[in-house]
Amino acid sequence: MKKKLLAMLMAVAVVASLAACGGSGNSAATETTETTETEASDESTDAAEAETTDDAAATDASDVSVILVTMDGLDNHWVNVDAGASAAAKELGINYQWMQPDKKDVQLQIEVLNNAIAANPDVLIVAAVDPDAIVSTLQSALDAGIKLIYVDSPANLDASASFCTDNYAAGQEAGRQEIAQLEAKGITSGDIGIVSFSNATQTAVDRTQGFISAFDGTDYNILEVQYGNSEVAASQAAAENFISQGVVGLYGDNEPGAVGVGNAVAANADWDGVAVGFDATSTALDLVDSGALYCVMAQNPQGMGDGAVRAAYTLATGGTLEETQVDTGATVVTAENSADFR
Repeated sequence: MKKKLLAMLMAVAVVASLAACGGSGNSAATETTETTETEASDESTDAAEAETTDDAAATDASDVSVILVTMDGLDNHWVNVDAGASAAAKELGINYQWMQPDKKDVQLQIEVLNNAIAANPDVLIVAAVDPDAIVSTLQSALDAGIKLIYVDSPANLDASASFCTDNYAAGQEAGRQEIAQLEAKGITSGDIGIVSFSNATQTAVDRTQGFISAFDGTDYNILEVQYGNSEVAASQAAAENFISQGVVGLYGDNEPGAVGVGNAVAANADWDGVAVGFDATSTALDLVDSGALYCVMAQNPQGMGDGAVRAAYTLATGGTLEETQVDTGATVVTAENSADFR
């Protein structure tokens, strides 16, 4: 009996051992399979998330809308601002539009701004004709949730960023250049004529005041400023009037002003003074090369447009701007370096 009982116990032990071994092998196989499936699932999820992120970024870019409103569409300066803005917008893949009045006029710009605001862009980039007259219109844009960036000429209303020339400093440097050339000619006193494009636009005011400041403490006399209203013919007429009064120096503070002044000098070959201007357009550079203008102050309009659009994209996609007041710079262009600006 004991032998039979011992045999039975041994048999039970062998069966239990075999069962245990079989169970352990199946568990390991199942765990390995589940791990492999989980890893594959994680990889697919990661890939899907990457695609979703890429798609979202593309969608975000295509959904971003930016409108640039300049003072007018006539000056080559604004054409270059648009060129920089348009190139940046194309690179970023955002919706971009340039809107402008036919001429520099406050009411016309307000009409254009109202149309731009009605289009409900994410960001409005503005060059203000008048720093005060368009404030209520710009405020309506902010009230509608549209972000605001200034380019070239800000208004008296806080905006997210500004991309502008330091016009006072650039005007002052233009004055220094004129004084240096007058002194080189042995002319240490006399009247100076300024042809400005506006007495309301802050850009013009700063350029004029900066220019005048360069003459502090000298024996030169600044005559009453004349206005060409951003028209070449009117600017030339004003400059010729100054020449008839015997001025020794002339200054045109924007593209049409500089070209008008240069044309007046070219038409009065006997005049032996010094003329300087603003904006390095091809026509102005021709006048520099011919000697009608000693120099022009070259801004960076493409840089303004490029920087403003990139800032607009950052704001529209929830980013934070590292710099909000950007001086885009100005360079003295004479016949010696004019080729670099063509």
